[in-house]
Amino acid sequence: MNQKVFDLIESIATTEGFEFIACEVSGNAKQRILRVVVDRPDGLTVENCAILSRRIGARLDEENAVVAAYTLEVSSPGVERGLYRRRDYERFAGQRAKLKTTHPFDGQRNFRGTLGGVRDAEDPLVLLVIPAKGGGEVTVELPLSAIEKANLEVTLEELFQVAHAKEQHPEKGTPS
Repeated sequence: MNQKVFDLIESIATTEGFEFIACEVSGNAKQRILRVVVDRPDGLTVENCAILSRRIGARLDEENAVVAAYTLEVSSPGVERGLYRRRDYERFAGQRAKLKTTHPFDGQRNFRGTLGGVRDAEDPLVLLVIPAKGGGEVTVELPLSAIEKANLEVTLEELFQVAHAKEQHPEKGTPS
């Protein structure tokens, strides 16, 4: 996907009051999927996604921005949402996450722990507090550019809490 398409989708989503999280193309030449991930402060509903999908699709067609056939998907980031930008690591400081790096750090590529924010450096450093081998905790500093994939990590208990909150307040939509 080219930068023009990415910027156009981000502009439409933010203008419509959504938090733009990510956009990616997957599939093959015969079945290409253009996936847009968004959120809303008041929760995201299926209807919100459908409305945004129609607006994005119409604008992409109007601009003839995507030349190949594609299926457009607009969805919520889900409870184990991906972390893509510096602001994601800052926003979710204090929450559990799992990260995979592009190459090993101290012999490992997969990390689980609590996000500790971001420290300024030439390549910003994501701080992750993990259990130490001998007990206690240690803070690992991982360059943002070296993180291949990162997601929040949610426990079963937290999922039950989200479901309970949804039952108590169904008008809020689906929490993300």
